[in-house]
Amino acid sequence: MRAIVKLRRPPESGPWPNPPHLDELLTNVQEVANLAGIHGELLADKRGRPRDVEVLHKSAVVLLVACWEAYVEDLASTAFRRLLDKARSPVAFPSSVLTAASRPLRASQDERDVWKLADTGWRDVLREHCNVILARHVGKLNTPKPDQVDSLFEQLLGLSSLSSSWHWKGASVTRNKRRLEQLITLRGEIAHRVRASRGVRKTDAAMYYHFVWGLAVTSSNRVADFLKPLLGDYPWKSAGYGGIG
Repeated sequence: MRAIVKLRRPPESGPWPNPPHLDELLTNVQEVANLAGIHGELLADKRGRPRDVEVLHKSAVVLLVACWEAYVEDLASTAFRRLLDKARSPVAFPSSVLTAASRPLRASQDERDVWKLADTGWRDVLREHCNVILARHVGKLNTPKPDQVDSLFEQLLGLSSLSSSWHWKGASVTRNKRRLEQLITLRGEIAHRVRASRGVRKTDAAMYYHFVWGLAVTSSNRVADFLKPLLGDYPWKSAGYGGIG
């Protein structure tokens, strides 16, 4: 297994950096590719039989969910930082985010807390909001299902239903959301019971490997499109994987 991610320029002129979250994912999934290499070596010299190497496929499933979890957090935090770095005033953020970020100040018993917004204090308030939202979702992202992912991006960026972008030729949003649920359920069975409810084959590991990449590139492109009107430009290059993106 090898990820071939194509980065392309958005449809308008201008320089854009590579998506750092995709670069990080590329590094992380190399561990999964290494498992596939071990699988081939064991069977090539007859040191193992297909049923004996199923543990490698199970390990690949566990690692892929971990890669997806880390990717979601990386994408969310990268997007928030880009928006905060480029913002000249808090109005650059969606009103829902500003409302949520200011809630602790309004609820504070210390009336002086409102002065935290003075000068560039609004940046610190928004940074704290980011930290709180990420911390709140870290535990939930141990099971990074569609609802948890959607909730994170809505609370942090004001982007509703990121999962609605998870579609490509031959795979609808509904099908991909269900497949992600199945992947996470399978990971849970392996992690908590060692044995899965069914055998895990090499084809399963390969299918989920490409599936995670599909989710990653469509999510990256959707977030970039969402940020463009807020930033006045694209935050990073758009991406493609095979025929996806």
